[in-house]
Formats: sequence, structure tokens, C-alpha cells
Amino acid sequence: MMKLFALGVSVMLATGCAASTDGVDDPSADMDGEQQDEVVSATEPLAMPKPILTYLRTQDWGSHHLQWHTIRQWDRLGPSDQAWAKRQGWARADLMEGAKGNGLEFLAMHRVMIRTLTSKFPKNAECFNGWEKPPTDNADKADPATDAEAFDAKKAAAIDKLQNHLADFKTDEELGLYLETTLRPTSADPNARAADKSAGLHNYLHYRFQDAKSKIDIGDPSVNLQNKRFWRLHGWIEARWTEFRKIKNLSEQDPKYLAAIKKGEEMLAPKLKLPGDGTTKGLPEAPPESLRKFFTKDL
Repeated sequence: MMKLFALGVSVMLATGCAASTDGVDDPSADMDGEQQDEVVSATEPLAMPKPILTYLRTQDWGSHHLQWHTIRQWDRLGPSDQAWAKRQGWARADLMEGAKGNGLEFLAMHRVMIRTLTSKFPKNAECFNGWEKPPTDNADKADPATDAEAFDAKKAAAIDKLQNHLADFKTDEELGLYLETTLRPTSADPNARAADKSAGLHNYLHYRFQDAKSKIDIGDPSVNLQNKRFWRLHGWIEARWTEFRKIKNLSEQDPKYLAAIKKGEEMLAPKLKLPGDGTTKGLPEAPPESLRKFFTKDL
């Protein structure tokens, strides 16, 4: 315990009690994977249990998660971001964020992650239970907002709809699109938005709780799987989806559902090739800041 505490203190002193966001001046960047897990455990109050951190790292889920979001934002990316993604071997997804079909993909991908982790770490299953409902008070004791503005009234209406009126949604797809984003891209405008501004609660909550000083910022898809608050949000979404499917009496043998689950499983299937020392270096080239910070208020 003293060794772990000393390690955490040394890192905090070296970084002025704030994590570097560019990875260049971050002392932990030169540590092996196990040491990085210890630093996160020691210095980040919202860090997931260390065995889960190690699993996420060794399976390279952070890179997989960043890829999932990046390739579905492809038409909105600038030339330099697309060039970076291509150098990682990534290519444009068939469906962009907010396009018809991506709502079910969004729900299924996160369901696969939650079911995989709860299966592998049953003693920590409570970490994935999620909120009873998302907190809206800026000064909430467990989840204070980093956004100084009051909770948006349209997004508060979305919470009520998702808590109390799930039957209003017709399909998994409709529910998923409404939850995830306000984007509704067209061939002429990849930035087109939904007319209903209560949509996009997921992106709004990622923005509301983002913290650039954190090594596991919920606003950064490359690291936010390590953050308990990420799973509070997605555990709540998972519970709402489960309840919706129960209300609609939907079968897990439905072909569209099964195809979406399979696609999520395939995303996580590639195993990271570890170097001889058993540590994880992640992507061969650090992701640009623009891809790590693309959650917006989605209003």
C-alpha cells in the first residue's frame, strides 16, 4: 500500500496534481502497463477496480472504443484526422453517427462490453448497474457537473421520457438514435441535426461530466472506459434498453438484434499483440486531441 501511495504521490508532484492531456509531458507515458494501472488506481477517485483496468489495457479496449466512434464520425472529420485514422488502418464505417441503423449498433456495442465485463468480473458487477436516473443537480454529491451551466431543460425532459414513457418508442433503433445523438446526417450535410432538441442525452452527459485534468476523462473515448462514471451512464442506458425490450416483448433471437450484437463482439475480438515484456503500448501513434475530445453539448 505504501509503495502504491508513493507512486501516486510522485506522479501527482511531477505533474502539478494535474494530468497532462497531450501525453508528451506525462511521466506515466514511459511506465510499463502495470505501473500505469497503479497510477490510475492511486490518483483517480473514479477509476474502475484495478483488475478491470488491467483487462481493458491488455485487450486494448480504449483503442477499439476510440475507433468505433471515430469511424462513425468520418464524414465530419478534417483531412488531418482522417489521415491519422487511415494510418491506424481504420476506414469509414458503413453508418455514420445518427444515421438510420446506428442507433441499434450503439446500444448493442455497449451491451456487449457490459456483458463481457460482468461475466469476467462478477465480483465487480455492481460497477455496471448505472444510475437510477442521471443526476441533474450541478452540485450532486456523487456526480458533480463540470459544466457550469444549469442542466438543459430539454435534456431533463428526455430523462423523464426515458424513465417514464419508454413505450412511446417504436423500435430499438428509434430508442438508440434518440439516446445517443442529435446528429441526423444527410448526403448533403454530415452535420445535420434532429429537430427534436431533447435527443442526444448520451452525448450531452459525456460533455457535462468531462474533465480535461483527469487521466480517465469521460469525454475522451480512448480512456473513458476506465471511469466509473462512464459505466454509471451506460449502465443506466443498458437498464432502460432492457426495460424497453421487456415492454415490447422483443426476442434476443431477432435477426437484426443478433446481427448488431455480433458486430459489437467482432469489434472487441482482435487481440492486441503485446511486446516481449508483456506491456501494452496501445496505438502506434497517439490520437490527436480533436478525436479524443469530440463530445459536445449536443443541443
